[in-house]
Amino acid sequence: MIRHSLKFCAVLALLLASGAACADDPTGVLLRERGLTPQSNGPVAEFSDFGPCQAGTQSYPFPNGQGYRCIRTQ
Repeated sequence: MIRHSLKFCAVLALLLASGAACADDPTGVLLRERGLTPQSNGPVAEFSDFGPCQAGTQSYPFPNGQGYRCIRTQ
């Protein structure tokens, strides 16, 4: 019984750890590699406080909910 519960806990920990890999992607690298970033047809905004950084922007530490802000690269 203990052996089964330990095995269950180990499998659950692996599943939770692998799911957190995408959550720790502030610049959206994984989303860009998968082609899931939003497409922008207009000019790049000066800055953005939400979502992964789009092409032409980079992340910069900022005290908001995400912990970063996307700023247009020069």
